[in-house]
Amino acid sequence: MIFEASVRHSSFKLAADELHLTAGAVGQQIRKLEESLGLSLFNRLPRQVQVTDSGMIYYRQIVPALEQICSASRSIRTQRRRGVSVTMVPSMAAKWLAPRLKDFVTRYPNVDVHINATQVPVSFEQEGVDLGIRHFDGKDPGFESVLLLADEVRVLCSPRYAAEQGLRQANDLSRTTLLHTSIHQSWSAWFDRFSTLEPKDYEQIHGIWFDQGMLAIDAACRHQGVVLTNELLARDELLSGDLVEPFQARMPLNRGYYLIYPKRRKLSDAAIAFRDWLLEEFH
Repeated sequence: MIFEASVRHSSFKLAADELHLTAGAVGQQIRKLEESLGLSLFNRLPRQVQVTDSGMIYYRQIVPALEQICSASRSIRTQRRRGVSVTMVPSMAAKWLAPRLKDFVTRYPNVDVHINATQVPVSFEQEGVDLGIRHFDGKDPGFESVLLLADEVRVLCSPRYAAEQGLRQANDLSRTTLLHTSIHQSWSAWFDRFSTLEPKDYEQIHGIWFDQGMLAIDAACRHQGVVLTNELLARDELLSGDLVEPFQARMPLNRGYYLIYPKRRKLSDAAIAFRDWLLEEFH
């Protein structure tokens, strides 16, 4: 696993991050493997490692065996839990999935659903994850990526905050508090597109930073500022009237919500059922 991850990443450090080891431990294991095989597997470069020709031959020989081991492990886990494991960011899990999950459970009562809600991309192999919903551009050579929803951000705030700040156009945001989120870091692009403010002006606007979108949305509901988010995450707050769109200035992004799963993996019946349910919910 260590050798395979090092080849994929061309980096001992990135392989270590994936396997939750130190770069030193990875390098030590690679050296031991090289000593046992009697050949050099990598060329050590300043900021990366490059697999040698001999290393690539060895890699191609062991990959099928590793895939067979992983497949057998997944099969055992699937038989044990008869379920599906899905990873996504906490905001997506809380704001979109949780209210709809009852429908899936009702339709598939024998399928156990395991939700892995995290801000950090996980290793599908190590964590036993079947499916993921990721907010990105859809380009990852290791995954099948199916677009669920193209993203479009808009400015939202509470009705009271909009009235108090007199929000009628983009430049009015210069007197507000901007609520920044890790998933939608697009304020600069938004200002460049919809306002006449210079970067030096909008960069000085007071802000609060959140690592989860749902916390920023909650802060906006509590009249603490304006949030740049999408209709998907703020749907309930918009329907209830807790949030409003003070003016229409919507910006499409080159990212979206994608359903992803490893290309080389055969999905279990439970994972297929959840995948098809997700596609039905979005389309």
